[in-house]
Amino acid sequence: MEAIKYSLLSSLNDEVLEAVFENSIVSITDSLGRIEYVNSKFCKILDCNANKLVGETHELLKSPLHSDRVYKNLWRTIKMGNKWNGVLADFSKTGNPFWLDTTIIPLINEDQKSVKYLAIYKDVTKYHEKNIKLLQDDLTNKKFLKKMPLNVFTISRYGKILNANKRFCDTKVNDLIDTYLYDYFSPEIFEYFKQNIDKACVDKLTHEFELYDFDTVGEKKFFSVVVSPNFDEIGVVISATIALYKITKLKSSSNKLIDTEAKFRAIYQSINVGIIVVADDKGNITEWNKGAEAAFGYEKEEIIGRSLTVLMSDKYRKGNITQLKKAVNRIKNKQNVDVVEMCCLSSDGKQFPVEFALSSGVIGDSSFYCAMMLDITKRKLLENKLKVKTKDLELFLYRSAHDLKAPFSSAEGLLGLLKEEKVSEEKELLMEMLDTVVKDGKELSESLSQASNILINKTDIKKINFTKAIDDVLVLLKGAEKFSNISFKVNVIDAYGFHSYKEKIKYILQNLIKNAIKYSANMEGLESSYVNITVRTNQKEAVIIVEDNGVGIHKKKLHKIFELYYRANRFNEPGHGLGLYVVKNIVNELKGEINVESSVGNGACFEIVLPNSI
Repeated sequence: MEAIKYSLLSSLNDEVLEAVFENSIVSITDSLGRIEYVNSKFCKILDCNANKLVGETHELLKSPLHSDRVYKNLWRTIKMGNKWNGVLADFSKTGNPFWLDTTIIPLINEDQKSVKYLAIYKDVTKYHEKNIKLLQDDLTNKKFLKKMPLNVFTISRYGKILNANKRFCDTKVNDLIDTYLYDYFSPEIFEYFKQNIDKACVDKLTHEFELYDFDTVGEKKFFSVVVSPNFDEIGVVISATIALYKITKLKSSSNKLIDTEAKFRAIYQSINVGIIVVADDKGNITEWNKGAEAAFGYEKEEIIGRSLTVLMSDKYRKGNITQLKKAVNRIKNKQNVDVVEMCCLSSDGKQFPVEFALSSGVIGDSSFYCAMMLDITKRKLLENKLKVKTKDLELFLYRSAHDLKAPFSSAEGLLGLLKEEKVSEEKELLMEMLDTVVKDGKELSESLSQASNILINKTDIKKINFTKAIDDVLVLLKGAEKFSNISFKVNVIDAYGFHSYKEKIKYILQNLIKNAIKYSANMEGLESSYVNITVRTNQKEAVIIVEDNGVGIHKKKLHKIFELYYRANRFNEPGHGLGLYVVKNIVNELKGEINVESSVGNGACFEIVLPNSI
């Protein structure tokens, strides 16, 4: 941009002026501050054309960025014919701020009067912005240091404070400088404090320690102290940086925690009814009560700090550790923990079973696990006796069923031969009665035999083909009375595959279908009796439904139908109240559920839900 030509005083060297105007930002104003000349560089920094500037008042000399005092000093200086130098700031026409290092020189006429003013500028905007950022960063750092919960000092080897981040002991930062840090602590603390600082300087390592002192009212105050040595270029310690953190509140909380922990420890140590063992997260025993001492035979001093595995039987140790890990993982995942059984070992080598519940807690930063145990030796003995008795009963049932089956079969054969002979009406009536008794006895022996086989024979879990199992049952029951009068509808939806004990499932189906056939009835208004068998499976379970339109069961008697030898029908159908009892026990053994809905004259609907054993 070309500047407006201006005729300068003849006294000035033209070559000098040309060099100045070409390389600098220049303006010339009259005695009243009106612009008479600007060069292209001045126009560029103001983002304005020279034609619009000439004749206007010099805005730079009355910028709102400066106080009136600055301008009074400026005008007083140049009016007296003296040169003025300083930094002036303003905004360009487009709103951009700028800073100029300014030198204003009065131009004197022959009468020695200042008639014009030559201003030479240097653009220092970038430097000024950097300085502002540095000042802001410095201010931010100072604010941060003041807000820090730490008092940070730089001290000499002898404890003289060279610098500090904020006031300490009600003393301002400036007043702390050149005083001795030790003077702000009682004489009793001096030696301990100095020893730790000297240790850091001698070892040339950062050192951490705690100390306490008493304030003006005699209350104890605690500090956590970190000392870090500072080195010169050749590695000599010349000073140290000390960070002091007041931890009085933390100490108070810690003391309360210790007191609480001590109270709880006293409580569970006094309990001698059960066995309580506490271990850390590494499995080492940290506490136990009198009950544990009596059960395991170890004195407290002998066991504290040792691993939990000391209390486990060698034979079952691997399984016990697996059970413990599972329980711990469930606790960590905030899941419910089942009661766990474990075989333990006393100090004299005696093995005994325990049942325990595991819980966890946290003290400070440390986790712990508490096992509350119960010696179940007596209960296990009773359970084993019960198992032996149950086995004896199962064996007795099995032998009785087979011992009864042969005589009844023989009696049935003899009655068949007698029926071929001509006999009197009285004898024929007697034979019919004997025939009924023999058939009833034979059915009982067969029911007992079937039930004993289910109870004694232990089969493996297999995939159940419900369609085939139902077909096999229907073939087996084909000869039953009333079978031909019944319409059977089978609907099996088995998309997922169900696994369980094949013989037990078959027994359930056989008994439910057999009962539906036995208690069916051709009632008026019905073309025929029906039995609907439905099976649905999913990934978790199987639902078995057997529904009929038979004689039904009175609602008041429904809760008794699963009792041993109970018979709910009033129609003199043969039976012994054994089938549904065994079905109920099988369902319970498989951890399933059985429900029945029925009323007299409206048939019955049995629904069984069994979990998938895969």
